Amino acid sequence: MNLKNMKIRLPMYLVGLFIMTIGIAISVKSNLGVSPVSSIPYTMTCIWGIEMGKATILFHIVLVLIQLIILRKNFKLISLLQIPVGVVFGYFTTFCNYLVSFFPTPDNIVIRIIMVLISAAIVAIGIFLYLPTDVIPLAGEGVMSAVSQVTKIEFSKVKMAFDITMVIISGVSCLIFIHNLGSVGIGTVIAAFLVGFILGIINKVFGKYRDKLLGKTKIADDTAETDDKPTYVISISREYGSGGRAIGKILAEKLGYKYYDTELIKLVMQESGYSPEYIEHNEQTLDKSALNDFFEWYQQNNGDTVSNINSLFKKEESVIKHLAKTENCVIVGRLANYILRNKKHIYNVFITADEESEIEKVKERDHLSHENAAKQVRKVNRERSAHCKYFTNTDWGNAKNYNLTIKSNDFGYEKTADLIEILFKQKFSL
Repeated sequence: MNLKNMKIRLPMYLVGLFIMTIGIAISVKSNLGVSPVSSIPYTMTCIWGIEMGKATILFHIVLVLIQLIILRKNFKLISLLQIPVGVVFGYFTTFCNYLVSFFPTPDNIVIRIIMVLISAAIVAIGIFLYLPTDVIPLAGEGVMSAVSQVTKIEFSKVKMAFDITMVIISGVSCLIFIHNLGSVGIGTVIAAFLVGFILGIINKVFGKYRDKLLGKTKIADDTAETDDKPTYVISISREYGSGGRAIGKILAEKLGYKYYDTELIKLVMQESGYSPEYIEHNEQTLDKSALNDFFEWYQQNNGDTVSNINSLFKKEESVIKHLAKTENCVIVGRLANYILRNKKHIYNVFITADEESEIEKVKERDHLSHENAAKQVRKVNRERSAHCKYFTNTDWGNAKNYNLTIKSNDFGYEKTADLIEILFKQKFSL
């Protein structure tokens, strides 16, 4: 927990929690199901008649105990503060349910669905305010963080499993004891996906204003350099099957520069402890879903919860910045153009090719049918695009992000490398 600027962060934290409970109360009133995390407390209300605020407090206590069991000696005493936070959240829940009780319960399904949508938007606003304050997370996030920390499974996957588990427990319990789904319904499904989507939009539009209010500033980039002893880097981004690796190797040999591609994987492996297979599989792929809209934002604001993929990117970023400061090199992939965006002596290239040319290349190299090669090319290019968007919020392949975009099948690998060398030297008068 960060103690700086608490006079701003603590009120924002409490306001965010309160706004979240308003959204929860509206979802309860809609009677179409509550969000996955709220489903257990509401199930306790439906089955045993425990007031939802009190059920929320009990649920938080249980979740903290689960963290203690999972983390054992790694459990931090400060995490016990999640219990008083749960008490506050419980009382907020009681109060907001009381306020909403004055409104009539609608029978019209359209109105009820609208209430669910409003609820999701309000919960997203609450999370937007409360989480980046870095005070104390709710116990639900604490459990997910603990599981991710111990199992090394990405937080996004842990969250998905946690939500599904909560929904299954709630639904089955309600079916057994009250013979209906109770806390689970279409509203549960809507909340599970819509909150993250709305949150991503809100953060992109208003995040910078909130962060400015919180006093968050970006760390100065350490790739800035002087003209005394410059190092030169050529970054090569490429479509799958365009020959980017081969062209990069040819170019590095022509210039006498170090070439980094698979060699970079070895360096990252030494830094991170991940296996080469894991690095190669995960470093440039990402399933871009509504869930990742939430996680993309969440991991940026919670220093204790960074997925393996995000941790891997940080390690690669560190290695790439170090290489760029110490030697002339050609780096293929790894978003080097973005990581080194503040470096003065860098030349960014995007290599593309006609899709049919890429398909034929992959078909021949990997001994695939034309159909399977086409699927592979499109799949990998989609993954690279999503990976770029996730980490940089820029469009992969957009010519504005590169010094040169070139079609390799127009010139062949050798000639493409020659052209890149000529233009690179011309830019820096080498």
